[in-house]
Amino acid sequence: MKILLLIIALSFGIYACNPPIKKDKDKVKVDHEKELLEADRKLLESEKKLLELEKINLENSKIASDKEAKFKENNRVVKNKEVLNREYENSTNIDYYSDAESTISDFLSAENTRDFEYIYSFYSPYLRRYFGLNNPTYISLQNLYTKSWNSNSYSKNTVVTIDPIIENEFLVRINYEWERYSDPSKFNSKYDNLKFVLDDNNKIIEVFSIN
Repeated sequence: MKILLLIIALSFGIYACNPPIKKDKDKVKVDHEKELLEADRKLLESEKKLLELEKINLENSKIASDKEAKFKENNRVVKNKEVLNREYENSTNIDYYSDAESTISDFLSAENTRDFEYIYSFYSPYLRRYFGLNNPTYISLQNLYTKSWNSNSYSKNTVVTIDPIIENEFLVRINYEWERYSDPSKFNSKYDNLKFVLDDNNKIIEVFSIN
């Protein structure tokens, strides 16, 4: 009986020291499966992060593309506005110079008529200078014209050129012809360079010789 108990005790000891191989294999298999699952999880997380980065890059690329498109459109609008403004300014300048040149030409022709009221209609209310007469009044200007007409039996202005200087200032070259009562047999003629300054309504503020 003692021998049997001894054999059983030895058997339990051996079993305790050497567990079944099958259980070890099952544990290894489970651990391996856990590692594979963990690896799959990490791979999925990496792929998810890559997808999120790609999405962000696409959104950034779209934003950049939209900004570039908007920038190009703004530039196109600005350039179109600049072109339209230049065209408008050129058109306005052409109209202004055309009107100013007509005023000057008509004024010089008016002087040929010797009609002071008509001549005076070309002057600004703020007339500053007429040749050597500064800040002329209606009467002083009328007296100056009358004195010239009483001396000359004939006088005529002929426009040669009208050139803009700056803004409302013009250089006008004329040929001035006249005959004096004192010597009707003598015909006089000379070229003269005049400077005209006009106001915004194309009325004359200044006119004088710059020879």
